[in-house]
Amino acid sequence: MGRQRKRAAPPRFIVVARTGSGGGYPHPIEVGVEPNGADSVLAFSIGPHVVNVGGLVPLGNVLDEDRTGLNPQFDMEFQAAELDWLVPLLVRLHAGEDVAEEIKAAYQERHGKRPEMMY
Repeated sequence: MGRQRKRAAPPRFIVVARTGSGGGYPHPIEVGVEPNGADSVLAFSIGPHVVNVGGLVPLGNVLDEDRTGLNPQFDMEFQAAELDWLVPLLVRLHAGEDVAEEIKAAYQERHGKRPEMMY
């Protein structure tokens, strides 16, 4: 009998945006953050459920070259999801700070409830 390997726990994402269709951006957007310092990942889902596109993007790619602000390639999605508040926290997260609770608190302040978690 062989030894069973322990499975690594799946990453936990803090859902920081979940929009509807319409407004200034025609597609729903969902954004999640898996807080893990410079190794953090953001999950993006764009479009209606049956035809959405998305993926996992390393935090370093979401930030600009200096790691002090947002990469302009993500500007449209962050504006549509009203995530300007998140950028300074992402900068600090990339620098190694543990800001997971601050992200949750900032979300709650804006939306009146704690953010959902997804795996």
